[in-house]
Amino acid sequence: MQDGKTAPFNFRGFVSLLVTFSGLAMVVSGVVIYVMPEGRIAYWTAWHLFALDKEQWGTMHTCLSLIFFVGSCFHLYFNWRALLSYLKDRLKRSFSLRKEFIAALVLSLICLHGSIVGYVPFGSVMDLGKTLKGSWYDGQDVHPPFPHAELMPLKQLAKRIDFSLKGAIDHLRDKGYVIESGDVTLKELTENGDHSPAEVFETMMMDDRLYQ
Repeated sequence: MQDGKTAPFNFRGFVSLLVTFSGLAMVVSGVVIYVMPEGRIAYWTAWHLFALDKEQWGTMHTCLSLIFFVGSCFHLYFNWRALLSYLKDRLKRSFSLRKEFIAALVLSLICLHGSIVGYVPFGSVMDLGKTLKGSWYDGQDVHPPFPHAELMPLKQLAKRIDFSLKGAIDHLRDKGYVIESGDVTLKELTENGDHSPAEVFETMMMDDRLYQ
């Protein structure tokens, strides 16, 4: 019995758990990034998964990677002696396993080169990712008129696509959007709504007032 005394904070255990949890979460976010739509389509359609958009998933993966890296550095620091002892033991064994050592080294180099060049089966992994990315909107025309059109002010969008700015503003106001000028973007209009920039743009372009 410890007479009510609180056990001291185990920093080494904390680091081990931090590395484990951040690593697992990083795997999940990495899989999501692997399969989520390309940026121009994800932003245009306001793509979300588990209430998080593409940018939020990317930010989470980056922060988790940083936490994992820092935690791993502390983990190595706390276990430096054990690691050196392990490496020395493995190094001694590797000399008695020359064939296995050479085979492992060659295979690692092949994987590295294959990942860079992209030949089968390494290129197939990325091809599968492209297929999965495209499956979110299979058969639908969800491409923006040009990359990141949702970020262009409405007045510039009108000039580029050649439609009436006044007609577009009138249409959007009729739909309940508060617009003070043509400097607003489709992304800003849809940030707190239920529609994506693609949906707003599609219905807007069907209004005859844009071509008067």
